[in-house]
Amino acid sequence: MFTFAYEAAIIVLSGFILLRIAGKKVMAEMTPLEMVTVLATGTLIGHAVSEHALWKTLVCIVIFISILILFQFLALKFDWMERLVIGKATLVVRDGQILKKNLYKMRMTMEQLELRLRRKGICNLSDVRTATIEIDGRLGYELVESAQPLTRGQAEQILSLFQKSMPPSDGSAHSLFEQIRKSDMRKQN
Repeated sequence: MFTFAYEAAIIVLSGFILLRIAGKKVMAEMTPLEMVTVLATGTLIGHAVSEHALWKTLVCIVIFISILILFQFLALKFDWMERLVIGKATLVVRDGQILKKNLYKMRMTMEQLELRLRRKGICNLSDVRTATIEIDGRLGYELVESAQPLTRGQAEQILSLFQKSMPPSDGSAHSLFEQIRKSDMRKQN
């Protein structure tokens, strides 16, 4: 009578476990193959619940995840497979000049690129040494030296020239990775 509830629970738990095995990434960082696998798995889970096809669905999900893991492994081993499955970053700005040919290949307009640059706080194209569209679609960039922000180390060097020093840190600002480091150290012990 309630076999559909039992099957639904098994499908959802199996899907969760198999997707955890497939790896964790933010949706924006997924490769096309990973995204298709996740979407297909979700669709299969939905159909399995409505059609009572538990084992057929689980076998299909295992096949999808296995193919994904195989392609990920091959991408780690072979550069040509990495380019095929994952892709490479595309250079769109070099020495303050937009590379229109590369934008055209990506079907991106200059206005779209300029929007991404503005969102990063870049007002002048001449401040950009290089900019790339990364494999996840985000903008990566390197500023020319004169446009780079001043670091604490550089500020300390400048102040040492004037025989002054930076006020000591009160230790209240914790590293974003401190909790992860502590957790990792506990696991190793």
